[in-house]
Amino acid sequence: MKRFICIACMLLAAPTWACDVCGCSGTNFYLGVLPQFQKHFVGLRYRTQSYDTFMSRHHVGQADSRESFQAVDLWARFYPLRRVQVLAMVPYQFHQQTQGDAVRRLQGLGDATVLVNYKLIDKSRIRDSTHVVKHSLLIGGGAKLATGEHRYSETDLTDVANPNFQPGTGATDLVLNGIYTLRINRWGLNADANGRITGTNANGYHFGNRMNGSLIGFYVKQWGSTAVMPSAGLYGEYARKDHKNGVLIPETGGYLVAGALGLDAYRGNWVAGINAQLPLQQRISQGLVRAHNRLAVHLSRMF
Repeated sequence: MKRFICIACMLLAAPTWACDVCGCSGTNFYLGVLPQFQKHFVGLRYRTQSYDTFMSRHHVGQADSRESFQAVDLWARFYPLRRVQVLAMVPYQFHQQTQGDAVRRLQGLGDATVLVNYKLIDKSRIRDSTHVVKHSLLIGGGAKLATGEHRYSETDLTDVANPNFQPGTGATDLVLNGIYTLRINRWGLNADANGRITGTNANGYHFGNRMNGSLIGFYVKQWGSTAVMPSAGLYGEYARKDHKNGVLIPETGGYLVAGALGLDAYRGNWVAGINAQLPLQQRISQGLVRAHNRLAVHLSRMF
């Protein structure tokens, strides 16, 4: 354990804004806080997020509906080459919309994501677990695949006639990202940026391109064979407006700035953690959607 946690990163994709008017992507990938040392891992992660929808920007006291999104992700990381990192995630989604006494639910396989990063910079000076100077830069990209179902009826009253509520977007997206991390002894700083160029699905719906980034500080503390890593920082995201058959949908897109908190524990080949985002400033779908806190917990086995 003396040489574990060389760096940590938070690679976040723009999350789902789900409502009747928002028009942001109905699926996402979210990789949370990951150790960046040269080991493979396979694990499970549970995440949850919710949003309130208002039918008028002038009446935001009482929400017209509440959308909640939960997912269980199977995720993995592999190093086929020393400087090449492959990340993959397959989610299973659980969606729920509540409007008064009416509750609509939908579940299914979501869109899988595959990323390949190249370690452009990898320099370190490590004497022991308390005397470490290291910095690295990873750049790369990949794709969000159209593996999730995207099908609904605008005339079926039992269905949520909303492209955001589906397990998948129905389109393949290009993902680009970069991650820089600096660690000096027990303290570290991570900065990442991520962009997603979206495709158009078979229904003629094009979710807006989006970008996000974070700046996270972390601290490593070890007790015997167990180590913990608390982290805190800022996260921001921006989504452009959507189009339907080439026509812009005004009540879509937006931005959010959130505080990011995390705590990870390492023992042997196991890692467990919890991460949260607390919205600080937001304007989503021209103010018609309000995001609540997001939470994710994970358990992984390294080898």
